[in-house]
Amino acid sequence: MKNILLAFAFLLSWTGVKAQEISNTEDALEKPNFVKLNLLTLVGGKISVEYERVLNKRFAVGAAVNLRPENSLPFKSSIMDIVDDSEINSLLDGMKSSSTAIIPELKYYLSKKGYGQGFYLAPYVKYAKLNYSAPYTYDVSVDYQGQLVYDREETISLKGDLTTFTAGISAGINFKLKNNIFLDWRIIGPGYGTSKGSLSGKMTLNADEQAGLREQLGELKESLNDLPLKFKMDYTVHGNGADITLNKSPWASIRSGLSIAYKF
Repeated sequence: MKNILLAFAFLLSWTGVKAQEISNTEDALEKPNFVKLNLLTLVGGKISVEYERVLNKRFAVGAAVNLRPENSLPFKSSIMDIVDDSEINSLLDGMKSSSTAIIPELKYYLSKKGYGQGFYLAPYVKYAKLNYSAPYTYDVSVDYQGQLVYDREETISLKGDLTTFTAGISAGINFKLKNNIFLDWRIIGPGYGTSKGSLSGKMTLNADEQAGLREQLGELKESLNDLPLKFKMDYTVHGNGADITLNKSPWASIRSGLSIAYKF
């Protein structure tokens, strides 16, 4: 009789636990949606909004949209210090850019809570398009019988775009603050892929100006090829300006964020 009572008590306990688990699951999936605003990217002038939908305890799917209105390059001084190349920095110094990006991802929650909470890993792909413009200054010099006749600077306005496609994986933590308010800390998300683009400048050039611009673009091409990512550049200079092509080249990026999220 005692064994029967113990078995009955165990059965009741197990039933209660399973009922609680089912209740927690139903509660978690009753509001499976998150909408998030990345506060960290606002520092660089970029707006990043994300939507996430919880599928079950372990998996969720989502997508982020990034928009950055035209402005100077974010963290330009730091980038120029890292590049440390006069040819490239002369292009970066006056550059203005805008960008849009779409980033779908799959999230896998590893923590015991799950259902959109706790530590996660998130493989993603990212498509981005950058539009940019920059004044590019080059030297024009004329020699006659070995003597320098004159040396001056000219500036041509360049405009173009760059398209990138990368894939990577993020690691982060999503935790509850209060009621339906959450904080998503995307710790790091390295990505690697490809890029390609073009830019051009329209300006009437005489033979000396064409020679000066052609020489300086040749130096810029060498500098870009010396970077770790080794940009592959081709160019044509003519009487009406210059056309530059950035051929398919390696590209790398890092995702990070601190997002306030609302669950509904």
